[in-house]
Amino acid sequence: MDWKEIKRVLSADGKKRLLIMAAPGNLFRFEEYTYVTKDGYTFWSPTWGSGLYDSTEAAERDAHLELRWLRDRNSN
Repeated sequence: MDWKEIKRVLSADGKKRLLIMAAPGNLFRFEEYTYVTKDGYTFWSPTWGSGLYDSTEAAERDAHLELRWLRDRNSN
């Protein structure tokens, strides 16, 4: 399945990001990545992956429920 990024949200400190992804057939999901440094390398590491949704709104709504930094970002 060929997923395409349709939205990206970065945390206030720049160390986490949310990607809302879409695939053919109207399927959506969200993924969280954390910016880490390990053994002298710095990279984005996947830290959360959702199930499948029938809309971007449903995926983003659940992302807000699951990811505290995303809720905190929106409350400031």
